Amino acid sequence: MSSPRRRWAAALGGAAVLLSGCGSLDADEVEDVAASFAHDDAAGRCDLLTTNVVESLVQDEGASCEEAIQDLPIGSGDVASVEVWGEEAQVRLGDDTLFLTRTADGWRIMAAACRSQGANLPYECRVEGS
Repeated sequence: MSSPRRRWAAALGGAAVLLSGCGSLDADEVEDVAASFAHDDAAGRCDLLTTNVVESLVQDEGASCEEAIQDLPIGSGDVASVEVWGEEAQVRLGDDTLFLTRTADGWRIMAAACRSQGANLPYECRVEGS
C-alpha cells in the first residue's frame, strides 16, 4: 500500500485513541457489522466494505473482491472492543483491527487487516481505500 494510505490510517488510529472516551449509541450496530465481517464468507465481507475499498482492493490485487479478500490476513476473532466517534469507529477483534465509517447504507468497513505499529505510530492496513 502507498505511504499516503498509511498516513491516513495513522491519523484515523490516532483519532481513535484520542476520542475513545466519546461513547455512542451506534456501538451495538458497529459491533454487529464488525462481527459479521469477521465471521462471514468472502462475498459477505465484500458487501460490508465501502465502495472505494472494494475498488482499491480489486485494482491492487488484480482480482475480484471475493478472490482478493480470501488471500489477505483478515481477522476472524471475536470483538474485543468498540470505539465510536461521530461517523467513524474502530473495532478491535482478537486478531485484527477494523476501521468503519457510516455511509448511506449503514456502517461499512473502510480498513481491515490493520496492525498497530506501536503507541503514536500509524496502523498498517492491508485492506483500505485510496
